[in-house]
Amino acid sequence: ACPICMELDARSAVVKQEADRKAATVATVVQSAEIPRRFASRTLDNYQVSNPGQQYALAECKDYAVKFAEALQTGRSLLLCGTPGTGKTHLAVGIAHEIMKQGHSAIFTTAMDAIRNIRDTYRKDSPISEREAIKRFAIPDLVIIDEVGNQYGTDAEKITLFDLINVRYCQSRPMILISNLRPTVVEQFLGERAFDRLRENGGKAIGFTWSSHRKAS
Repeated sequence: ACPICMELDARSAVVKQEADRKAATVATVVQSAEIPRRFASRTLDNYQVSNPGQQYALAECKDYAVKFAEALQTGRSLLLCGTPGTGKTHLAVGIAHEIMKQGHSAIFTTAMDAIRNIRDTYRKDSPISEREAIKRFAIPDLVIIDEVGNQYGTDAEKITLFDLINVRYCQSRPMILISNLRPTVVEQFLGERAFDRLRENGGKAIGFTWSSHRKAS
């Protein structure tokens, strides 16, 4: 066989192996992100834009994803809030997919599930303590917390959410919070201290004020 052809074939095989390895790594990271099946295929590229508000929201989310390395250094967070059915979760998951392609880790949870995970540590047979569970929350590069404000609003819930936000704040770890409430109402729900941490280092609140796509469908 031609030596040059053999060398080219060998190089191609190495390139293919490296591409397969990277694809497998990304697939593993995506699976560990715990993104709900309904939103697993949502990306920034397939978000449909039909009004200026959607255009602005998409542009901001793309910018956040592209500059995520900076956000990871400063802990800059995002708050996506407003009308249900306007694509908040779609864009947040889209950001997660983009940063996971970059080699970063992400995890998706609802506020209520996060609270339940902490409450589970109160059992006598819990393998980890409450403190350890909260510290684990600081490990992923990005945490997405959906349905903020859908809880009962008890003091215990607010304290738990503050602890989760604060542990990431102290480690300069960014977050994306999603809520159907207005920013002022989210601030009242979370408390001034927690909300103030989300605004630090250029944290933004993006309002989703247009009609739900579910109504249109």
